[in-house]
Amino acid sequence: MPRFDDGPYDASELATFQQAYEDACRKLGLNPKTSDFVDDYSTVRNRLAAAIMDAARRGERDPDELTAFAIAFGMRNWHLPKR
Repeated sequence: MPRFDDGPYDASELATFQQAYEDACRKLGLNPKTSDFVDDYSTVRNRLAAAIMDAARRGERDPDELTAFAIAFGMRNWHLPKR
């Protein structure tokens, strides 16, 4: 699972980013708690986290918006591996 500690964010904001990441993973049918990041979906999870941090750097703090942004970004920019 990614660590959301990139930048000057307080504990509440970091918890929001983490929740948005977990929600995005679940909505895409991925396990957000995988800690080793070595399976076929690791790139997808990393990109979801990166998309959330990109939106956060732009000032977004709403967890639903962060989740939606990550999913929309992901659907435009990569294909989920076949299960």
